[in-house]
This record gives sequence, structure tokens and C-alpha cells, in this order.
Amino acid sequence: MAQPFPHIHRRPPRILAGLVLLVIVRHAAGEAPSPEQVEFFERRIRPVLVEHCYECHASDSVVLQGGLRLDTAVGLQAGGVSGPSIDPANPAASVLLAALRYESLQMPPAGRLPDAVIADFETWVAAGAPDPRTGGAADTEQAPSAANHWAFQRVAPPEPPPTDDRWRRTPIDAFVLARQVDAGVPHAPEASPRDLLRRVAFDLTGLPPTAEEAEQFEADPSDVAYEAAVDSLLASPRFGERWGRHWLDVARYADTKGYVFQEDRNYPNAYRYRDWVIASFNQDLAYDRFLVAQIAADQTDDDSDAAAMGFLTLGRRFLNNSHDIIDDRIDVVTRGTMGLTVACARCHDHKYDPIPTADYYSLYGVFASSEEKPVDNAPNALFDRDKPVEPAVFLRGNPGMRGEPTPRRFLSCLAGDDAAPFAHGSGRREMAEAIANPDNPLTARVWANRVWGWLFGRGLSATASDFGLRGDPPTHPELLDYLADSLTNDGWSTKRLIRRIVLSSTYRQSAVGAPGAAQADPENRLLTRMNRRRLDLEQTRDAVLAVSGRLDLTMEGPSQPIAEQPGTTRRAVYGFVERQNLPAYFRTFDFASPDASSAGRAVTTSPQQALYFLNSPLMLTSASALAERSLDSATSTDDRQRAVRMFRLALGRSPLPAELDALLSFVHDPAAGMPGAGPDWRFGWGRGAAEGDAVDFQELPHFTGDRWQAGDKLPDASLGWVSLQAGGGHPGDPAHPAVRRWVAPAAGRLAIDGELKHPSDQGDGVRGRLVSSRQGVLGEWVATHSQSRTDAQIQVAAGETIDFVTDCRANENSDSFQWGVTLRLDGAGSQRRWDSTSGFRGPTPPPLDCWGRLAQTLLMSNEFLFLD
Repeated sequence: MAQPFPHIHRRPPRILAGLVLLVIVRHAAGEAPSPEQVEFFERRIRPVLVEHCYECHASDSVVLQGGLRLDTAVGLQAGGVSGPSIDPANPAASVLLAALRYESLQMPPAGRLPDAVIADFETWVAAGAPDPRTGGAADTEQAPSAANHWAFQRVAPPEPPPTDDRWRRTPIDAFVLARQVDAGVPHAPEASPRDLLRRVAFDLTGLPPTAEEAEQFEADPSDVAYEAAVDSLLASPRFGERWGRHWLDVARYADTKGYVFQEDRNYPNAYRYRDWVIASFNQDLAYDRFLVAQIAADQTDDDSDAAAMGFLTLGRRFLNNSHDIIDDRIDVVTRGTMGLTVACARCHDHKYDPIPTADYYSLYGVFASSEEKPVDNAPNALFDRDKPVEPAVFLRGNPGMRGEPTPRRFLSCLAGDDAAPFAHGSGRREMAEAIANPDNPLTARVWANRVWGWLFGRGLSATASDFGLRGDPPTHPELLDYLADSLTNDGWSTKRLIRRIVLSSTYRQSAVGAPGAAQADPENRLLTRMNRRRLDLEQTRDAVLAVSGRLDLTMEGPSQPIAEQPGTTRRAVYGFVERQNLPAYFRTFDFASPDASSAGRAVTTSPQQALYFLNSPLMLTSASALAERSLDSATSTDDRQRAVRMFRLALGRSPLPAELDALLSFVHDPAAGMPGAGPDWRFGWGRGAAEGDAVDFQELPHFTGDRWQAGDKLPDASLGWVSLQAGGGHPGDPAHPAVRRWVAPAAGRLAIDGELKHPSDQGDGVRGRLVSSRQGVLGEWVATHSQSRTDAQIQVAAGETIDFVTDCRANENSDSFQWGVTLRLDGAGSQRRWDSTSGFRGPTPPPLDCWGRLAQTLLMSNEFLFLD
């Protein structure tokens, strides 16, 4: 039988010297752009230059206009007769940007580019215009070759280096130890039993072990006991939830489409793809079949794979521009499964990797020959069209400029230049099988590298989605090949690959290295210790809910809100992901962008993270629940026992004597028991507010997610239409006005600026009144199909309430209103501001007592939030 990848070369058994030379050459030329910067340039900047600028500003231009060349980094920086294109001292004033904005020169002359494209150039220039194009010659050098690049060589099972070190438990350790011995850097001691169990539990399930489980393992930390713990974690349904979330980052999963026009923004069945992914990991579905199902489930024999093609169909909709949708699908398939940036060849031959534009349009033809159709109880799926599309190259990426035809076939750098065209329908099934073929040198390597990265915090190659010529070579190439070969020989079992890794001594190392290791190996490229890692968004949230006893382990089903209150207490993987407007909570804790396939998550430290732990309803409610959970019949009268129980619940161990003394000192401190200030804004309804009267304020009891109201439905049987939203609301009948109450936190002079609007052209309008609990009615305004200013300045005392009362006048028909208010309080040498719109919120837990504050402190500790 013919070899499917006949030209893939066998790599010599040792390639380390060549890889080191590659790194030296790259760095000798100066600091290279980061992988993220290269991707931004290739996807957002270079295609625009090619399509709109090269005709007049490139080496092959008939006339080089203005002496400016934009087809090289050197030419762009040098500029032309108008001076340098980029001004490093003042990027915003760069000539290039001024020309694109039509502020001076007007480029391109055919018409101003869209604002979004200009914004991309502004972002790029502000970052220093990182340009991966090297050299001063025209950027038209010969296509790179795969002949000598490590990632394009056939995976050859290497022999583990010989070693008699007792530290070695698995062949993985032999590869790691050989590098450490060569460098003269010792490995770290083994992690403590508690740290090791906590590490592997979070890595495999995303949840912490209990104190009892940790103590049991500490009593018997043998290899047999550890293997039993690993097997139990792998068998847990929590495993699929954790590892399914990893894959969803690669698959750029979201529950919405992004920006669309006049259509439902939601993918109503997106969650079924998520549930399929979780189930696949729990069942240990062979990775090759896992990939084929997601690309060509319509052509497999397993009906249970119907939801799998959400991998392709749940991306951004790009206002339903079919060319951009296909580009997104090419990108998620090639970067996600093979670590190749094929989408860079949409407008031109890839400048660094051996991917000609013809290869891009071969795959374009595969997806253009597939049509999207709805499927019962599943995301939309792709099906082959009756007549396949015969693709042609779009010159400079322009669909209106068709070039040479190109057959639907696999990438030439893998299948060869004379590879046979796909013969069955669109070719999507053939493409999927070529990706999942064990002779494909990329697929198993890329997956093994991703798995390693999720377990260690960094892959053997740091560029998990770019194994091309500009990607980072692996620190341990033979080890990566060993893992890739093991994966395919084990029937593409992800669980067996993970088990192989976590049983190694390399994985079991402490995060505290041997003396001198940090200085000799500062980036830990020799794996001389375990990387210290902070819990990610999902681990943090799920752990907080777990230790407080609030975690709901229900599996499957429609996505639930987790960014607002009241939110679900299910695991974060079941949270609703909004693609276009990713909530601040997700961004604060470094969630992967769902706009494109993600190679890994950033890790940032920001004040917003600490403020979230201090103020969020989730944290306050969980701290209160943990405090309540620490209280039982045995601890109700014994503070010492209660403190120990809380500490064990939160951190999985008993406190040391000094720690216990600190805990008791905290709860016995009179200041710790003082209740915190209540919320500044409250939302309800009320009677009263006649001349000199205070409002009989009642809080609205039901929050829908964006509105306070009386019950599940409007109108409510007792309170009618009364409701409040961020920008306004609706009053009830004359006896039930809507009331937004503000509580003064201190004495001072209060300036109120606002505007009451009645936008409807129906009804008799609304009346707004400003009522102080101390001073009575401060003002009254009416808005009927109009707006009225509602400004005032008064002196307030601490605790004084100011009620913004809106009533319906004669009846509540067509009485939706808007009332935006800003407040400024000057007093005691300081100034504070409030805004009624941004201050709108859902339910807020009551202030924490001393035990609740102690619980909150434990949940904010580094020991809780970090592994190792």
C-alpha cells in the first residue's frame, strides 16, 4: 500500500545541536516579535499591505511611488520622501497612520479603508510595529522548505538515554535527566504528598482534594497509592469537565455568534457540542476519531457524533461573510490540530512556512463544497454539496480576482506536491483522515505538546499552535517524539498519555528547585522543578464553590450565567460564553478569547482580581457559606475547633499552632466583628413622599439578571408593572411607584445631576421626585414624551437616604422611563462619585461577620489560589 506521506523524512536521532543553532540565529538578528505579534501582523496587517499598497510600494511596482517600499520591514521603517513611516517617539502621529486616516496624504487613493482596519494599524504601530519580515531585500524570497525542519520529520520512536539514577521512574525521566546531567543542573526533590495530591487533583479534575483525602495519602504516599489516586481521578466524570474546557479553548467555543445583523445572536444548541466534548474525554474517545468526528461527523457511522461538528460551525459569523467564515474554519482546523498557520496564506504565499496560497485555496474548496444545515438537537452541521466547488486562487485574497485553479487536496508540505486530489464529495472526510493519520508528523506531536503544556504550565514547545519555521523548537525534542509515538501506539488514548506523564518523577518534582537551579535554569527549560501555577478562572471559581459546600455537580444542559448574579453554582465549564462582549469577569481572570483558536491563556496580575475577591457576590456568599459550614454541634461553643474545621475545609490541611493562634486572634479582634457598610444603591418601590414625608421603601424581591421586579413575570399580580433596570424602569399603578434609593456613606455636600426621560409618544408621562429621609421632598419633575433635568445640591448626613421616586401619574400605560443620575459627594477633604447606571447590580449578600471575614481571607490566600 502506498505511503500517505511518502516524502516526510526520518529525522536523525539527535537534533539538539541544530535546534540550538536555530535559536542562536534568531536571537543574533535581534529580538524577534512574539508569536502573538507575528500572528497579528500576518492576519491583520500584511494582507492589507498586499491588497492595497504593494501595487505602488513594492519592489515589483512599475513606479515606486514616493520612494516608499512597504514589502519589507526595512523599507517600511525607512519611509520615503515624506520621511519615516513610523515615529517611535510619537506612534500616534506616524505618517503611515496619518495617510490611512486621510489626515494628510490619502492612502490608499482608491478609497479610505474601514475604521476597523485603521484601528488594527493603530494597535500595531502603538506596539512598536513588530514586523517579522527579515532582511532588506524584497519580501518575495523562495518558499521555505520542510526538508530540515524538526516538526515536518516523521515521528521516530527514540531510545531513552541510559541512566542508573534511582530518580528515574519512566522513560520520560530519562530524557529529562539526560539534559539536566549535560547542563550540570540537579532536579528538585519530590513534592510533599499533600502538594502532589493537590496538584494532580486540580490538573485532572479542576477541583481540590479534601483534607481527609490528603491525610490518607500522606499516611501512605507510596507509588501504588499514588497510581490508585491517579486512576480514580482519570475515571471521575469531573475529568471530562476539566479537559473538555481545555479543548474548548482550542475550538474557540462560545454560545453566541459575535456581531450579526437582524438575526438571533445566540447559538441555541451550542451547549450540545460542549457536552459532546466533555463526554468524549470521559469516555477516552481515541484522539484520531475525536478529530475526524469534529470535521466530518456527517460521514461517520456513529449517530452520537451529531453534535461534534460544532467545532466548525460555532465560530464567529462575520456578518455571514462566507469567505471569512471559511477562513475561520481553515484556521481552527489547521492551527488547532496541526499547529500550522495556514490562514496566513489567504492573500499570498506564507512567508515563513512551506504553505503556498494554492494550498490555502485547496482547503477553501473543501469548505466551499460543504453547506451548513440545521440538525435536530445539535449545532448546525456541514454536509457535502451535490456538486463540489472547483476552487481557484483568489489573487491577493480578493474573491473578484480569480487566478489559477487548484484542486481540493491536502497540504503539499505534508502530502507532497503531486498528491492526488480528494476524490469523494467535498473531500472533508479525506482531509480529516489525513490530519488524523499516524504518519502525519504534526498531529500527534501537537496534541502531546498541548497535553504537556496543560500539565506543566508550558509546552515542550512554547508555541503550541505554531509548529512552523518561526515557532519555538521543543526544549526536549526526543521526549516530544516519545510522547507522540506513545500516543499513537496506545490507540490515541489521551488518558493513557496523561497517566504516563503524571506518574513520572519529572511531574512529581517540588516547585522549590535544588540549590542553584533557579540561577542556572531561570526559565525552567530543563525541567529542574515544577512550575508554580495560579489557578485559572474555572479552577478558582469551582474550588471556592466546592470548599463552601455550594458546588452543583449537575452535568450537561444549556449554558448558565456565571458572570452576573444570581448565577449558577454549577461548574464554570457550563457557563454562558458571550463572544462579542466577553464579560469583565472573564477578562479579569484571563479567559481565552473565543474569537479564534487559543494556544494558551495569558496569566496576568491586576488590582481587579483582588477587588473581585473582596467585593463580588459570589465570593461574599461563598465566604458566608464556608463560615456556616464550619459551624456544627461540636464547634458551636468552641472557637478553636471551629477555626480548625474552617481551615481544613478551605486549605485541605490542619493549621500549624502559630497559624491557629493567628486565626483566633483575628476572630477575637473587636474590629473583625464590625459589620461592613451596606450597598450604596437599593432597588424597590414605595408609598409616601408627600410634602415632608419619608418614603415607605420596600425592596423588589426578584432579579432576572438585568432587571429588578416583583416576581417571575410582568405584570405581577400584586405590584403590577413596577420594575427597575440599569438605565431606568417602569412604575406600577399610582400606589406602587418605582424607587431607586441611595444611602449616603458620610456627611458632605451632595451634587445631583440627572435627566428624566419619557421616550414613548403614548401615555400621560411620568413624574419624578427626589425625597430625603431627613429633609423631605427636594424636587419634582414631569416628563411627558420628553425629558427634564433633575439637578439638585444639598447637604447630607451619614446614613441619610435619597430616594429617586418615579410614579405613573394617572395610569401606568406606556410609562417606561429613563432616569440616569450621577452623584458627587464632597466632604472631609475628599470627593466620591456614583452613577446610577454603572451602580446597578443584582442581589448583594449581607455584610460578613468575623467568621465570614476569616473565611474570605482564607479563600484569598496564595495557598488557596496557587498550585505548589
